[in-house]
Amino acid sequence: MVDFFAQQDQARRNTGLLVLLFLLAVTALILITNLAVMICLWGIVGTVDGDVATLFYQGIGPLLEQFNWERFGLISLLVCGLVGSACLYKQLQLSEGGKAIAESLHGQRIHPNTDDPKQKMALNVVEEMALASGMPVPPVYLLSHELGINAFAAGNQPSDAVIGLTQGAIESLDRDQLQGVIAHEFSHILNGDMRLNIRLISLLHGIVFIGAIGEILLRYGPRGRSNSNNKTGPQLMMLGLVLLLVGWLGNFFGRLIKASVNRQREYLADASAVQFTRNPQGIAEALKVIGGHSGRAELHSSQVDQVSHLFFGRSLSNLTGLYATHPPLLDRIFRLEPNWDGSYIYPKPSQVEARKQRQQAREQERAQKRRQALAAGVVLAGGPTLDLEQPSALEQTRQEIAALPEALKQQVHEPLGAMAIIYGLLIHQQPEQREQQLQLLQQLSIPGLPQQCQQLLEPIAQLHRSHYLSLTELCMPALKTLSPAQYQQFKQTLLKVIRVDQHTSLLEWCLYQLVQHYLAAEFGPVKRREPRFSKPQQLANEYQLILSTLAHQGEQDEEHTERAFNRGAGAAGLYNLTLLPVEQCDPTEFIRAVNQLSLAKPLLKPRLLRGLELCVKQDQQITPVELELISAIFALMESPLSRLQLDSAGS
Repeated sequence: MVDFFAQQDQARRNTGLLVLLFLLAVTALILITNLAVMICLWGIVGTVDGDVATLFYQGIGPLLEQFNWERFGLISLLVCGLVGSACLYKQLQLSEGGKAIAESLHGQRIHPNTDDPKQKMALNVVEEMALASGMPVPPVYLLSHELGINAFAAGNQPSDAVIGLTQGAIESLDRDQLQGVIAHEFSHILNGDMRLNIRLISLLHGIVFIGAIGEILLRYGPRGRSNSNNKTGPQLMMLGLVLLLVGWLGNFFGRLIKASVNRQREYLADASAVQFTRNPQGIAEALKVIGGHSGRAELHSSQVDQVSHLFFGRSLSNLTGLYATHPPLLDRIFRLEPNWDGSYIYPKPSQVEARKQRQQAREQERAQKRRQALAAGVVLAGGPTLDLEQPSALEQTRQEIAALPEALKQQVHEPLGAMAIIYGLLIHQQPEQREQQLQLLQQLSIPGLPQQCQQLLEPIAQLHRSHYLSLTELCMPALKTLSPAQYQQFKQTLLKVIRVDQHTSLLEWCLYQLVQHYLAAEFGPVKRREPRFSKPQQLANEYQLILSTLAHQGEQDEEHTERAFNRGAGAAGLYNLTLLPVEQCDPTEFIRAVNQLSLAKPLLKPRLLRGLELCVKQDQQITPVELELISAIFALMESPLSRLQLDSAGS
């Protein structure tokens, strides 16, 4: 079992490595830029007359005469300022989240209600993966001009993440293969790689920016200056060559940093994808299809070089050897399928028919393939052998979606229907309060919404409580297509509907927090509060209340409740906490406590969340209320709780 908390911690350590490599790269650029200025000054005001070769006859003395510490400090500050400004500019560009990257690659969002069967299949797979990952369904962008087989996940947080797919991916891969690719990308989200990748883009932009200045000066500086009376021409040519070296160094360090940070993460994401799907053949075959495809995984957008480390496969043909951002294709396949015969999957004349035949053959042989893979030892990144006979998180999610009433499945992809569903989940059973809530909806200036909500109340009433969370997450892509004004009206009305009875229940709090948290980033910059707490003792009172509330939600006796509480407190390192009586677990105080908990610093957060997770797993039975509460808490702390973590209940 891949420990996502451990991998998120590793991603934070990789951020430290990234910063160190970045500082080394900036130091090298400072030194080479100072050298360039010294050469320029030597050429203009030095005593050397003639060509550049004279420098080597006289030694480096004349060049060193141009050095002084004051100038060195000034140039260093200038370089740092330029790099820092370029990094900040790129960071601001990317503050909108994953959609900024997708749009820079000319991606177009696939409408949730698309009629294209291949696009629909991709959306369905993304929906299943999102629910299995415990996060909202992200928008899916199609790079329709890219025929290579590739995909990416991008965003600052899970709440603003997007999935990108090339046209080649949705045309060339069958459902199982596409599922493996998308599971790989969701693994990057859960492992904490997305934020690392965004930082990488920003920092590398600063390094390459210095090189871009050097290239401009080389291209335009010497022009018109090479006549016979121009004694500084050779020196300017030397300056141009040195600045070209600055550009080359920037590019070299940028690619080296990307490669050093990214390669091992790809192996881990492949392994995590197998955990999600329980089907190593799916992602292995996707890699084989890439190997047999004429365009491989390559992309042609001018922006690809900046984001090459985001993709499922190697997106540029020149990123090999030291520069390789991805492990070799052969190595990735052999890790997933140790008995592979080395054959790729090549396109056939009748691609559709071949795909159908492969799908049928796979269904007939799946049990046998699983046993073979198990016997060969499908080992996940240093973890134990994976039991492929167990149902996957995706299979459970697929069954969950299939169990939803048809009327609701049709409406989750429409903005009006998605709003009606969210309102419907909060409509009271008590006639008086129910009437007040419906009157609030009648006052809205959204034609058809009250009627739509009324029509959906009956199928919503048929739902088991355990489906509320999945239904809410399925509504997210459609709700993200609202206009900013519609979103504000939707959010304000949601609060009014909740406050009709002057009381906020835990269910109401969970649904509102999930909706608001996952949609806010789509409709403008979100002001994030700075983490303040670095020790668990600073949050002892809040944690005691949250843990007590969770422990009381389980269907167990008092002894088991206390055992669950103590297990969670111990995991968080808070051994002196006392289980509060259920009467003291006030919802209002619970909400305040969770808001404080969300201010835990990154190194403390995994311990606190691990304690909550172990508390609800204690009896190996997770109730719908427990699932809603812990999912909302994890979401607020930008740490989606995946089905893989919940599947290990009691472990």
